[in-house]
Amino acid sequence: MGDRDNLIAQIMETQREMQHLFANDPANPLFTLHLTLPQLKALLVLSAHGSIAGQELSTAMGVSLATMTGMVDRLVAQGLVTRREDPHDRRVRRIELSGPGHDLVDRFATAGAEKMRRILDRLSDDELRTVAQCSALLVNAVAQDPDMPGCIGGFTG
Repeated sequence: MGDRDNLIAQIMETQREMQHLFANDPANPLFTLHLTLPQLKALLVLSAHGSIAGQELSTAMGVSLATMTGMVDRLVAQGLVTRREDPHDRRVRRIELSGPGHDLVDRFATAGAEKMRRILDRLSDDELRTVAQCSALLVNAVAQDPDMPGCIGGFTG
C-alpha cells in the first residue's frame, strides 16, 4: 500500500473511532428516541425540504406510497408531522413537520453542535486553524464530487 493509501486508511480509521466514541455517549439523543430508522429518515427529509407531497416523500424515501402512508400515520399519531390539503390541488396531501417534530430534529442538530463545540474548545489556536483548513478542504471535495448531488432522493436542499 502506498503512502497515499495509508493516509486515507488512517483518516478513515480515525473517523470510525470518532463515530464509535460519539455513538457510545449516553447523552446522545438517539438513545431517547422511540422511532424506527425509516421514521427518523422521513423526519430528516421533511426537515430538509419542508412541506412536500406524500408521493414526493415516498419517492425520496424509496418506498411505496402505501408504505409511506402507514409511516406518516404513525408519525401523525405521535404528533411529529401534520398533513394538510395542497392549496393548489385538493387531491394532494402535503406533509410537514409539526412543532414537536421540528423540536426533535433540532435537538439532534443542537446536541451534535454543542458536543463539537466542547471538543473544539479543547484544541489550541494552531490546532483549530488546522481543523478549519481540513474542514474546508473536505467540503470543497464533496462539492466537486459528481456522485454527491447535495440532495436526498432527487430533492435539492
